[in-house]
Parts: sequence; structure tokens; C-alpha cells
Amino acid sequence: MARHDKIKTPARTGRSSTRQVCGILSRGVKAVRDIRTAGPFCYRYRLDDAELLVSVKALGVLMPVVVTNDERPVVIAGHKRFHAAQVLKMKEIPVLVTAEMESKDAFLLNLVSNWKQGVSDMDRARAIGMAVREFHFKEKELFSMVMPLLGLSEDKAVLEFYQKADQFPRSFKDLVEDGQLPLRGVPSFLKFSGDDQDYFAKNIGMKVKLTSSQLLQAGEWLLDLMKGTGKCLRELCKEHGILAKLDMRGMDPRTKADRFFARVKRLRFPGYSLYLEAFEERRADILRDAKELRLEPVQGFEEPGFELHARVKSPGELDRLLQKLSVKRSSLNSLFEIVL
Repeated sequence: MARHDKIKTPARTGRSSTRQVCGILSRGVKAVRDIRTAGPFCYRYRLDDAELLVSVKALGVLMPVVVTNDERPVVIAGHKRFHAAQVLKMKEIPVLVTAEMESKDAFLLNLVSNWKQGVSDMDRARAIGMAVREFHFKEKELFSMVMPLLGLSEDKAVLEFYQKADQFPRSFKDLVEDGQLPLRGVPSFLKFSGDDQDYFAKNIGMKVKLTSSQLLQAGEWLLDLMKGTGKCLRELCKEHGILAKLDMRGMDPRTKADRFFARVKRLRFPGYSLYLEAFEERRADILRDAKELRLEPVQGFEEPGFELHARVKSPGELDRLLQKLSVKRSSLNSLFEIVL
């Protein structure tokens, strides 16, 4: 077994995250089959990289993979390149063989090798989780060394967010990695149970395309509903038909998202649902003879009033529209009487 717990390290020099962490013993090539496919230093959430695969297929591995000085070396840095070489069934790969070093320093070397490169948020979450669990970095070390190398600010709230994000179930993290669930909208889901996170990912997140704001608000509202009723997300969705029409063929994911969001909103704010029903009834009467008008409740539903939109192409159309509005004046006034 490779010596990961003590892989002699050079003297450490201060707090800088760009400190020297290794010495190179040799440079050359090694057989891909002789390198261990699994190791403790890979923090990449996914190793598949289509663009890198095309490049390696055309040009080979241009930058050597960094490996340990073991009989069966372990990859320290360059896991995506090594994976591409495996996929393409390459026989040899260029390597840099390191001197022995502590496993913590080997992990830092991996972070340094990817500094300012393409690192996803799930890569960051996994790296921070590994730094704590596997390599036992203290909080001060996370702030001074690990987080800067991941492009993160040295902030406790940021650290806690990524630590919790690393605990999402795989189904949820896959959607974040794919951009299906925008990271800015997931904080409220950190408070969900693992089962509820998984249920949301598989039954809702995969089918809709929520904006960051919609995802954040829907998560907060669902959390309130679950706390208020004592029900899990599965029970809540089944009892209130929250998932109705999310499986309709041909419907755009954004349209599904809007319908899902409206359904959760009405469930969380039942008074608003009654308001919308009354508004819709009166709107239908007002617009019956004014098809060129668009009448909507105020988007910020905490506010009273309504939004009135019209498109007119001539002074004559404007005169006719104003005449219609005059006739509908009492009905329009009645919209102000609907209480949320």
C-alpha cells in the first residue's frame, strides 16, 4: 500500500498557500496500468472532461501527471489527465515523481496545480470536505491555505456553506454540478433532511428549471410548510398535489418551474390564493370587451393594487381604450377592495 500518511516534507515557510510543498525526484514516463487508479488526493467531483479528452486524443498528455514515489505510484495532481489517458487506453503517460511528503502537503500540491483553473462549486465543496475529514486541516489552515487556492474568500460563512453542500446527497449534487439547480438558490435546502433533499432532486429538481430566486424562495416555503405540518416533503407533495403536471410531455422546464413555484406559493400563502381567485374572477369580467389590455396582480404579492398594460398603435385606439376603461371604472375600483 502506498505511504499516504507520510509521503518527509521540506521545511514549511509561513502561512502562504503557495509555499513549496514538494521536491521532484525525476521526470519521465510510466505505464498507465502501473499507476493506481484510486487515491486519496482527488477532489474533482467528476473526472470526465469532453474538451480535455479531445485535446489528449489529438495531442497527448502535454503536462505531466504528478505521482508519488511508490512501487505502484498514486496520482497526486492531474487526475483528469490521467482519467483521459485511461479512457483513451493510452499505454504510457508523462509523469513527475515527487519526493516523500506528508499527505496534507500532497493534497495542497494538488490544489496548487489547479489554482485559477476550472474548478466547479462541487469540486470546492468536495475539496473542503476532504481537507477536514481526510487530512485534518484546522480552521485557520483552511482559511489561510485551502480556501484561497479554491478561489474562495476567507470567510466563516462561506466555509460552513461549502462544508454543508458537501453533505448533499449525490442526486442533489449532480444537479448543482450540471447547473440545473443554481448554487445561489440552494442555501435553504441545507436545512432539509437528506431524504427530503434526495426527494426534491429526483422528483422536482430534475424536471423544472427554477431561477436562483425561485429556488431559494421555494426552498424556504417548503421548509416552513414541513415544519408547520410535521410532514416530510414526500408526504407534503402527495397530500397537496404539488407535483401535478410536472411530467407533461413537451412542456418547457421553465414553464414547469413557474407552475411549481406558483403552486408552492399558494400553499404557503393560502390567503394569497383566495386573493388570486377573486382577482381572476373580476379580471375576466373587466377584460371581456378589452382584449388589448393585460391586467395582472402586483408581482410583489405583499403589495396592494394591480398592474395594467396595454398596447395601442394609434390615437383612435387610445380613445377607444380610454372609453372602455371609463365604462369599467367601478370594476377596476373593486380590485382595490380585495384583501390579501
